[in-house]
Amino acid sequence: MLRSLRKAAEDRGHSSWARGPDNAGSYNSRPLETGFFCDGGDYDGYYGRFFLNWYSQIVVDHGDRVLSLAKLTFDGTRIAAKVC
Repeated sequence: MLRSLRKAAEDRGHSSWARGPDNAGSYNSRPLETGFFCDGGDYDGYYGRFFLNWYSQIVVDHGDRVLSLAKLTFDGTRIAAKVC
């Protein structure tokens, strides 16, 4: 994933963006307690939008691969997924 992030950042001309946000909190943090997700936080800046778009595409791509494998495994069964 880091290699993918690095390539995406370099492709955008911002090699310094090849990192995850350092102010997004920890597992149990509430969004408003972080500098990234709080109102007016970094998520709404150029880097934040870049990172969230990159990450959401990674999640969708992963789901697509998993569903493709599930379709092969459960041939003839209808399979669906929802990404929120």
